[in-house]
Amino acid sequence: MKTVGDYNFKDDVKDGEKGETIIADFLITKGYKLISDNKDNKFDLRMLEPDGRETTIEIKTDVLCTPERDTGNMFIEKHSRGKDSGIAVSQAEWFVMYYPYLNESYFIKTETLRNLVENTYFYVANGGDKGSNTKGYLVNKKKYGKKFNKIQIDYKWEK
Repeated sequence: MKTVGDYNFKDDVKDGEKGETIIADFLITKGYKLISDNKDNKFDLRMLEPDGRETTIEIKTDVLCTPERDTGNMFIEKHSRGKDSGIAVSQAEWFVMYYPYLNESYFIKTETLRNLVENTYFYVANGGDKGSNTKGYLVNKKKYGKKFNKIQIDYKWEK
């Protein structure tokens, strides 16, 4: 299991793609159809909803959050490597925070999340690997979790 000191961007990309697959597979069981995945910062998945409407989804997978190390906060990235990132640039309709070691996911409309972080004071923390200068909002799950659709996803995450 990783610790913050073990963080590595290349591994993080692999973990993120694995998380995207898990979320896509979960949504497929709910009647969604995968149209495509995407490899830039606009969105991660393009899917058809059960009613046939197209939607896009941004997924952030947090493998550092374990039952032993759960701070109770979501880290909503906004800046990394000298440029806006995460919530600041996503064009997805939906934003998902996925915690595989907690079997939890938090779904929220991206615009709702953007409004929340712009209109509420949240502590801005540093994260990411050495030299990335990654910054993000710390959103308390207990206090603000009701604004999200919390969904349990039972998947045994293995490295």
